[in-house]
Amino acid sequence: MRHVSKSLLVAAALLAGCAHAPAPRPATPVAPVSFTSTGLAATAGWLERFQDPALAALVERARAGSPDLAIVRSRQREADALLVAAGGALQPTLSAQAGLESSRISLETGRIPYAAAVPRRTDVAGLGVKASWELDFWGRKASAVAAAESDAKATAMAVAQADLALTAEVARVWFAVRGAREQVACLEAEFAARYREMEIVQRSVAGGVLPTDPLSSAKLAAAQAKVDEGLGRRRLAAAENALRALIGAAPGEALPSAGQRAAMPTFGAGLPSELLQHRPDVRTAALRFDAAVAREGAALADFYPAVTLNGQAGWQADPASRLGRGSSAFWGLAPTIDLPIFDGSRREANLEVTRARLAGAAAEWQKVVLNAFREVEDALADLRELELQESLTDQVHVAVQERLQNAEARLRAGVAPEAEVIVARRDEALARRTLSLVVWERRQAAVRLAAATGG
Repeated sequence: MRHVSKSLLVAAALLAGCAHAPAPRPATPVAPVSFTSTGLAATAGWLERFQDPALAALVERARAGSPDLAIVRSRQREADALLVAAGGALQPTLSAQAGLESSRISLETGRIPYAAAVPRRTDVAGLGVKASWELDFWGRKASAVAAAESDAKATAMAVAQADLALTAEVARVWFAVRGAREQVACLEAEFAARYREMEIVQRSVAGGVLPTDPLSSAKLAAAQAKVDEGLGRRRLAAAENALRALIGAAPGEALPSAGQRAAMPTFGAGLPSELLQHRPDVRTAALRFDAAVAREGAALADFYPAVTLNGQAGWQADPASRLGRGSSAFWGLAPTIDLPIFDGSRREANLEVTRARLAGAAAEWQKVVLNAFREVEDALADLRELELQESLTDQVHVAVQERLQNAEARLRAGVAPEAEVIVARRDEALARRTLSLVVWERRQAAVRLAAATGG
């Protein structure tokens, strides 16, 4: 059999490792030059700009009892611990050993003659240390540490994203509750006007002034107003229950009341390039991608030889009282090289796993970036339209209020019938309800924009 050179085996192992090149990196998603609307993005104190003290208290309560935040915080603790463990793999391991071995030789086996001066019993005591250190020539462990570090940073960003999402959801639902309360008040006023209008028509029909047809129409309108009021109360109850679930309140627990209307902050979108730095979910996806790249590096390094230094030193003696003497000292050093030759394609499969996860992390990163741009543009479009709608509906409401005031003045002067005032009150309630709907939707859109730009 032909002799195989050891150097040839080492060279073959190194070439086997070099045969696997890193996978090509995906292209970075192209950011637009600017958004459709300009302006500075929301800063860290964006919630305070709504000037709603009740909202701040609700957010703090939600943060204290949110299961979602508790979950991501526990994952952050896990990732931090895994980072420490990965860093420890770069260091040598050292352990202390102590033992006592007792044995007695049988003389009935025929292997040791009776005349031999061999002690039948031995009691060997040992005390020493053992060390092992794998030299990270190819960066396998360093890549594992880099992956764990990226994971730890990503989980920290995930905590920030969960906090931002919770804050935005509490604000959105709170504004929905406030809007639903105003809607119910307007619907009550509309029903009262419709019902009073029905009574006036009913008296007129009973007096023979009007035919019965207007009465049926008035009854139908009153019934529909009552149905709308019931739907409004159901929407209010659903919004309040959703808010209670967010803040961890018991069912039926009273929610805070709010006085003045919340302020309308003028948030912008900033620059698209800044968005990639400010949004926690985008940064999380980027860090997950970095971790996948590092794990691919560790899988590639696994194809190269592993060099480990093993050593031990200490004392052994029989009897134990001789421990510590110079003659009882011992030591040993055993460097080893592990050359991967055949492992049933385990390393190949592990490399394919890391590359599949790398491709998934890259796709997820691109998806999150594109979704971030879309959310910002959607919020900007909503704010533009809602600002125009609020201006128009406010003008209509002011005009209807003036009409109601004139009708009430004419009624007091005895020159206008009550029916004219009832119709004006009904229209005023409808205009107020329409304005309230737009006002609170606009504030919810501002919350969505603040969250979309990273808060």
